Amino acid sequence: MTDPVRRYLEHALAGPAGAGSRLEMRGRIKAGAWLPFTAVEELDGRSFRWRARVGPLTVVDRFAHGDGSTEGRLLGRVRLFGAAGPDTARSAAGRAALEAIWAPAALLPEHGAAWRAESDDHIVVALDVPPERPELHLRIDADGAVRSASALRWNKDGYVRCGCLVHAERRFGNVVVPSTVTVGWWFGTPRWAPFFEATIGSLEPL
Repeated sequence: MTDPVRRYLEHALAGPAGAGSRLEMRGRIKAGAWLPFTAVEELDGRSFRWRARVGPLTVVDRFAHGDGSTEGRLLGRVRLFGAAGPDTARSAAGRAALEAIWAPAALLPEHGAAWRAESDDHIVVALDVPPERPELHLRIDADGAVRSASALRWNKDGYVRCGCLVHAERRFGNVVVPSTVTVGWWFGTPRWAPFFEATIGSLEPL
């Protein structure tokens, strides 16, 4: 394990932790206009289930074992939209890898993570998330704290770099993770298009 990778893992993991996390978040999401939301999510870097309230809508995004879907219901009953199929699964696999920043134990080599260091502040981990094998790029500071995370993720334009800027971090038990983020497509380019802002309020290991 290279020094920058060790620096990140030692910063993120202050003690034993499960490979998954259950977290509560709030923020705003861009769906035409910016809308406030609250959500609960369970994730482990290879799967996730995100259940959110966006005004009168209940939105559930999920991915596991190569299958992904999204669904929105009015007042939890009337189905307003939904998506599934290969394109949804490919995009969701990239999202699962990106959200591994909130489950750092899932990024240990014993869980199949393959690391390399591009520089002292740029580390990359490859994850098997069928049907994809995304590479998660982390920019870290001198202490090992994450300053940004990005990965190529499938959308209607093909593979596009999706990523987040980290504005703050927080310790929850034995893990130290990004706690306030802005997420967008075309990360690191002039086309940068944020669509999601969130603050983590609580996190428990799974």
